Amino acid sequence: MTGSEPNQYSTNSTSNALHRLALSRPILVCIAIFLIAVVIRLIDSIVLRLDELLGELILTKALGFGLVLAFVWLVGRKVRDIGLHSDRLGQNLLIGTVTTVFAFIIGYTVEILIASRQGPISVSFGAIDPKLGVTGGFMFALWLVGCNFVNSFMEEGLFRGLMIPLFRIKLSFWQTNWLQAILFGAWHLPWVIKYLIIGEIQTGGEIATSMLFNSIPQMLIGLVWGYFYLKTNSLWPCWISHTIANSTSNLLHVASVQGLNSGLPIRMSTYMIVMLLLIPLVKRLTARYQMPEVEPWK
Repeated sequence: MTGSEPNQYSTNSTSNALHRLALSRPILVCIAIFLIAVVIRLIDSIVLRLDELLGELILTKALGFGLVLAFVWLVGRKVRDIGLHSDRLGQNLLIGTVTTVFAFIIGYTVEILIASRQGPISVSFGAIDPKLGVTGGFMFALWLVGCNFVNSFMEEGLFRGLMIPLFRIKLSFWQTNWLQAILFGAWHLPWVIKYLIIGEIQTGGEIATSMLFNSIPQMLIGLVWGYFYLKTNSLWPCWISHTIANSTSNLLHVASVQGLNSGLPIRMSTYMIVMLLLIPLVKRLTARYQMPEVEPWK
């Protein structure tokens, strides 16, 4: 785009300036938005500590998604430019749903088989926030699922919907996917600070372990969800996959002689491996149905 060409997405000088900045410095702009979201998260979790009261970082999720929408509006673009559109909606929802459900079936099966060797096991439904162990009844279950809806819009909108088409201006397909996934992993590191404050971790080894488990798995699943978006140009497969993953962890639990959800690391590791192994299948499906890849913003 040259300075003499009209900008179809911008309607005023402020939008024009911000839009030009986003196109010329896409990585810098995305990191700035990321840091603003991190500040909101730290205030929510460390200062207000709403997750301890409500079982969810609802302020982070609501304001974070608002931040994404505000940026889209300020640069004069539309929500379809971050993948929120109805094109091939059924196919996109199916890709996200089938892969995620299949991966969790394998994950729970492996967890149950291993746990059953040590003694009796049981599978139960219950509303539990696994991060802090906050529990509740039916209404709390609805609250958790509703918050997962918002959270998936926020995180997918930021890390996939916004970052990927902007990063693609300067970076290749896989460079883009890795960068947004690394930032997605870093996004979860404030949990380490939270655990330090509440005394759940104390030693250097516990801190290092917490940093590992609150970044690497998230980075890997971020790669999968980023691939979904890159290959479909739709946020819906990422959104439904993210929502199912979080809601399943909140609601479906396995108890063994070792305790409730003691096999969670096994379950989630298996789920992660299966999701990564399903990437070639997604590649074949998107090619077969000639689904469009994400284009860089222009």
